[in-house]
Amino acid sequence: MLSISPKSFLPIATSLILLGGVQAKADVSGVIPEIGDLERWTVFSLGDGHNFSRAFGHSLIDGDLGLAGNGNFLMGGHATINGDVYDRSNGTVLTFQHASITGSIFHDQDALLDNGVNEALAASAHAFSLTPNRPNTSVKLLGNKALTITGAPGETVVLSLKNFILRDNSSFTLQGTATTTFVINVNKKFSLSGNSHIDLVGVQWDQILFNVVGTGQRVSLGGSSIFNGILMANDRTIKMKGDATVFGELIANRLKIRGSTHVLHPPVISPLVDTPSEADFDRGSRDYETGQSMERGATGRKLK
Repeated sequence: MLSISPKSFLPIATSLILLGGVQAKADVSGVIPEIGDLERWTVFSLGDGHNFSRAFGHSLIDGDLGLAGNGNFLMGGHATINGDVYDRSNGTVLTFQHASITGSIFHDQDALLDNGVNEALAASAHAFSLTPNRPNTSVKLLGNKALTITGAPGETVVLSLKNFILRDNSSFTLQGTATTTFVINVNKKFSLSGNSHIDLVGVQWDQILFNVVGTGQRVSLGGSSIFNGILMANDRTIKMKGDATVFGELIANRLKIRGSTHVLHPPVISPLVDTPSEADFDRGSRDYETGQSMERGATGRKLK
């Protein structure tokens, strides 16, 4: 009979606990594997066409920037990239005034960046093909309105929306657990303005994908708005202005960033440390089922 001594059992038990912790954390790549390693970037530009992506004012990109397509990027004012920049052999990165890049610029990264474009296109197509499992067809919250969408453990919540518009202190909350994911497809207008915010309860930014499809108007983040998650708009320009803040990642054809905006790429925290209580989840489920709006605490707030 096989016997296991107490000393030999301890590392086995520890490994099982650690394995269980890893398995307990989900992100959108588990639902949409085509996303590949796109989550490594803070900002990724597909760069179709001849126009430059740009950053001005006191804007900050805290992490790495990938410049595919035409590879062109223009920085001015006091704009800062607190990370590395990767561009193609045909690309140009121009800085003037007091703009700065704290890391390195890696030229001739054609293979890496072209692969990122392929991943973004395939991931968006897969996300858009998912069958919605919530009845919402549009989200338009104006003037202190609030809406919460709750997902069960292990569930992928899928929304198919025409418009996603938040204004004037409105809040849109996504609540779930470390094994819940959210895919929200938008095919017309996407806009956050005023002090509106997307809040997360029990989930982290890498569990959330907003997939804006088609060649419509610009995706707009303005005022003191807050976005949590991955925002993908492969065929559009994402425009940030004012004091808008992103906690997560931006993927777009082109970026126009100015003002005192921030794009931050937070580390993913162990779900064993910070998860909602069972009572919190039950309350959120009841709020969704009864169609009530709810305004709860956010996981992210704009930097002072």
